[in-house]
Amino acid sequence: MKKLILASKSPQRRKLMKILGLPFVVRAPGGCAEINHISKNCAHLVQTNALSKARDVAGRISQGIVIGSDTVVYSSRGRLILKPRNMREAKKNLKELMVKPHWVYSGLAVVDAQTGRSEVGWEKTKVFMTNLSDKEIDRYHKLVSPLDKAGGFDIEGRGALFIPRIEGCYFNVVGLPLAKLVVMLKKFGVHVLCFFLFLGICHADTVAPQVCHLKDCVGVEVVSKPEDMQRGLMYRETLQKDKGMFFVFTYDDKHRFWMKNMSFDLDIVWISHEGRIVFIGQNIPACREDPCPVYAPDQAARYVLELKRGYTASNDWKLGDPLRLEGILEK
Repeated sequence: MKKLILASKSPQRRKLMKILGLPFVVRAPGGCAEINHISKNCAHLVQTNALSKARDVAGRISQGIVIGSDTVVYSSRGRLILKPRNMREAKKNLKELMVKPHWVYSGLAVVDAQTGRSEVGWEKTKVFMTNLSDKEIDRYHKLVSPLDKAGGFDIEGRGALFIPRIEGCYFNVVGLPLAKLVVMLKKFGVHVLCFFLFLGICHADTVAPQVCHLKDCVGVEVVSKPEDMQRGLMYRETLQKDKGMFFVFTYDDKHRFWMKNMSFDLDIVWISHEGRIVFIGQNIPACREDPCPVYAPDQAARYVLELKRGYTASNDWKLGDPLRLEGILEK
């Protein structure tokens, strides 16, 4: 199965993607400017933004199916309601949305990074709200931050207490219309129900863990348990040139490594929680007699990658370079 990439920073969309039961990774778009005004209609607006996000991420990878999404709220007064800039605006917007039913629009875009092929779609849902007093709105905003949500409310949390009815897709209001997405993914050969319900029949493949730098990737063995991390690659006879061991820590630190009981030399790469290289130890020799030297980075890191000696130099890995951690952190 082709790997899936969600082009979004939204924790709500990440949770909804997990409902599909497919392995995926998250890559936040960073080089595209979102449109925040209506030139044609709401459907055109959200589809344009969703496609821009998906293409931004697809342009930075060599292969994979990228999913972009964008959500806006359209009030009964004909006004576009985006994420509020402050609490005062959030309260004003919510009071406007409670006057009459409003519409939530979500745009979807699916892009094949290898071929550039793309599909777009959209969904809308009518939302009915109960009128709340100023004090009730203030209490709600103390419990739920409105600043990261289109329209400044949530339906999956305490916002459900004043949303008695909707007409349309519930998941669209959360931020990712799943039924629409499943139909679009089929056009790219990704059959969600086949994978989810008939895994043994369809022989769908999961995304094998790998770390990629530009266009070169190494398959990795992921370790996170203390006993496995302490043992590492000790006592092993060899390591393939396109393989490595990936250590996942739960905190940032100048994690220290040594080469005791190793049979071969290594390159060791320390990686930040954002996926950037913060330190590289090249051609570190195996150590068979105490005392063995300890190697540590100049700055804190979250992950450590062990590779065969010479790999980073031959593939031009440098400090600050971004790495793609695929099939490791999102499953």
